[in-house]
Amino acid sequence: MAENQEGKCYKSSTVYKENIMDDVIELPVPGMTAAAQESARAATAHFCRQAVDDSLQAHPHAKLIQFSAPAGFGKTVSMQMLAASRMEQGALVAWLNIVDADNDPASFFAHLIATISAHSPGFGSNAQDYLRNSLHIPVDIVMESLLVELADTALPMLLVLDDLHRISNVQLQQALNRLVEFSPQNFTLAIGCRSQPQMQLARLRAKGLLLEIGEQELRLTKLETQRYLKQRGHELSGQALENLYTHTGGWVLGVHLASLWLGHRADAYDGNYERPDEPDTVAEYLLHSVLSTLPADEQTLLMTLAVAQQVSGDLVDYLTGSTGGQATLQAFEARQLFLRPLDHERHWYRFHDVFADFLRNRLQAQDPARFKQLNYSASHWFAAHGMQALAIRHAHLADDPRLLAELIEASGMQMINQGELSLITYWRQHVPYSIASEYPVLMLVDVWTRATQMGLQEANRNIDDLLQGWGELEVTTDLSDRHLAALAIKAVIALQKDDLVTCVLLARRVEVHLGQHSAFVEVTMLIVGAIAHVMMGAPQSAHRLLALAQQRNHFLSGRYLEMQLANVELLLSLEQGQIKQAALLYSHLRLHSMPWFAERSQALVLSTVTGAVIKCIQGEFEGLESRLRWALDTVDLISPIDVYAQGLLCLSRLQRMQENPKEAHATLVMMQNMAARHKAWRFYALAVGDEVAQILQETAVDRIKRAELRLKSVDWDSLAAPYLHMRFNPVKWMQGLTRVRLQQARGHSSEALHEITHLRALLLPDWHGLHRLRLDLLSALSYQRLGYQERSQTLLVQCLIDAEREGIRTLFIEEGDSVRLMLQQLETAERQPALQGFIRQLLAIWPGYSASQTLLEVDEGLTEREREVVCLAAQGMSNAEIGEQLELALGTVKWHLHNIYEKLKVRNRTQAIRRARELSLL
Repeated sequence: MAENQEGKCYKSSTVYKENIMDDVIELPVPGMTAAAQESARAATAHFCRQAVDDSLQAHPHAKLIQFSAPAGFGKTVSMQMLAASRMEQGALVAWLNIVDADNDPASFFAHLIATISAHSPGFGSNAQDYLRNSLHIPVDIVMESLLVELADTALPMLLVLDDLHRISNVQLQQALNRLVEFSPQNFTLAIGCRSQPQMQLARLRAKGLLLEIGEQELRLTKLETQRYLKQRGHELSGQALENLYTHTGGWVLGVHLASLWLGHRADAYDGNYERPDEPDTVAEYLLHSVLSTLPADEQTLLMTLAVAQQVSGDLVDYLTGSTGGQATLQAFEARQLFLRPLDHERHWYRFHDVFADFLRNRLQAQDPARFKQLNYSASHWFAAHGMQALAIRHAHLADDPRLLAELIEASGMQMINQGELSLITYWRQHVPYSIASEYPVLMLVDVWTRATQMGLQEANRNIDDLLQGWGELEVTTDLSDRHLAALAIKAVIALQKDDLVTCVLLARRVEVHLGQHSAFVEVTMLIVGAIAHVMMGAPQSAHRLLALAQQRNHFLSGRYLEMQLANVELLLSLEQGQIKQAALLYSHLRLHSMPWFAERSQALVLSTVTGAVIKCIQGEFEGLESRLRWALDTVDLISPIDVYAQGLLCLSRLQRMQENPKEAHATLVMMQNMAARHKAWRFYALAVGDEVAQILQETAVDRIKRAELRLKSVDWDSLAAPYLHMRFNPVKWMQGLTRVRLQQARGHSSEALHEITHLRALLLPDWHGLHRLRLDLLSALSYQRLGYQERSQTLLVQCLIDAEREGIRTLFIEEGDSVRLMLQQLETAERQPALQGFIRQLLAIWPGYSASQTLLEVDEGLTEREREVVCLAAQGMSNAEIGEQLELALGTVKWHLHNIYEKLKVRNRTQAIRRARELSLL
């Protein structure tokens, strides 16, 4: 072990260069070798930092080691020494220096995976598939995938993320929280940042898993300052050392700058010079002092090179118009002028941030035109060498929005095909509309980002204008990549706006050119077409598109589209009424695909809604409302409007079952507003139908009148018009179903049966299983009220058998208490234990009805008129007042009351009202 008078230091076999400030900063560069990624192995001065060393040795099991201090405190050097120590112990060390572009998830994960895979070949392959195969970069999905692979890593690993303060993306910060919390025991994350990161540190601190190393530990002691200066050939002691230490305060960068300054003094230093004491001002002073000692041509050259985010010999030659750039870089490195190699071959270099910022600011202040010109030249050089991210960044720094637009346009289609729309959107903000309007890709991104605020016609018109500008509006063969990308965005917007016909037509265009373009874009459009066919009641067409999508999806490894394919199959089963099959598919989805995604991943919205619909139909309500609310808050442009509408409808019905009618009504109003905004009239009709059903199940005397007014307030023919081309018109269905419910509430059972017959003719063969079951149940209710008890009971029993087979429960509850009374009557007479048990299950989950009440014997359900009589009696009306209200003779009222007493097993009006309340009849 290497030791000094202050204590033990890290043991390492690494050969170090004698410079404590020798930060090695890594930027993954196309074409770099694996060795070039090993910045943790870069040489630094073997200079003991006793306070840092003591902290690390006192917390050997910390999962997160945070080095937090302003620039120039030696955070990187301390992390390099930590890395060297861990490598000596046999651990894998991966080092990533964060750059501004890494605030975008696509850039961050691409660089992170490249860094780790340099040490562990093949690492992150699944995560890379997710980066390429989703419309948005699925941050939580990618992190979950990396965590799975980390769990399979046998060797201990240290991941170093330097300059983490450049990450402000909330999703990335949350992903890093998960990385620390759920990574294996042999994994450690070390971060270097200038300020406290926005991570959940309190929990880790409480568990003893967080080690915080800040300014106090990173400052050099006076003895360490003296030792460092001595290594640099400066013997200071006494008052001179005291003065220098007072001015630098143990700030590592300040000490290093002072050493450089001292190296250019001919006279002996006594510490007597005037400088302000503020650290930033000290740095400015010392940097200016160091730079002023250099020849003018070298000062100019340093400012020129510092413009580039990273430099190579070839780039130096290009920027300076001379030769010998590689020798120049090596010379500056040897003189320790803050130029750090990025790879072991010393092909790429970068200036220390503090020095680079100083040089750039100085050049921009002295010659702003040259600053812009150098950034412009650097942008062209990086673009010519395939380094688009750096090219785009320098175009921005050059304040040249046209060049920025040209660079984005050149690489935009590749980025769209890789699901990197968010990155294009970020740079699009820096291009004025007057320029962006000339570049189709930027305009395409505008349509995408504004689509939620745009109407369907406006969105389609904008995309068609782009295609016309490309000269590809009427192209039917040999679609270009950009044309297909535009069509894919149009298809997603069409699905979100409920334009099912456009979805189907665009899917057909993909079929013609299948296999000729990006598999991701093709599969996306086929899935959109399949969903549209499901909604239009065309299962065979939906299955055909799903089969094609499955074939193309074999060329993609990510699970995002695979899960969406499974979701379409699940929707197919739901629409067919095969609830048990849908539940099995959902269980399979939860087991094989959903675990790859974080619990609150946007990719899980569709699965969450469909899963909630299944659970609601099955009468399993626990935790449903919170899951639904999260999903509805998370739905965005890439989710079809069906998802949002079905989620709202399910939430409203759930609220009704929880006896929250006001909340249920508010949810339906929200659904109607959403449907009207998107002109998705089938969902508007669906919400109105449920609203009328809710009114009819109230106890208010005027409920029938209000329901009738609401039914007549809707122009059903206008709502149905957009769907006349479909084999099944959802608006006509909902209008007819609502009329059936209203007729039954009026006591017009024969008219209700006639309407039911008409509705049956609308249903498609082998489709609409839930619709058929609902019609059978309503028919049973009508027959029962007409006095055809045997026929009613036969139908009801068959409904129960079919429902029990599929696990359907809430459909019975949705039709109100009249159905409950039928079930109670059947339960007391039924002799089949299985069927009797299923009836009791239904009654047990009925709103306001306990399991014990299912055993109450009610010989016969109250008729609608009897319900009206008992409700008015509960309001305190006399028999005469009831007769006047219902336009009944007094004797008829007494006859109804007699029947009520007999059916409820009571002797008088008071007992009847109390029993009616117990049975939730009021």
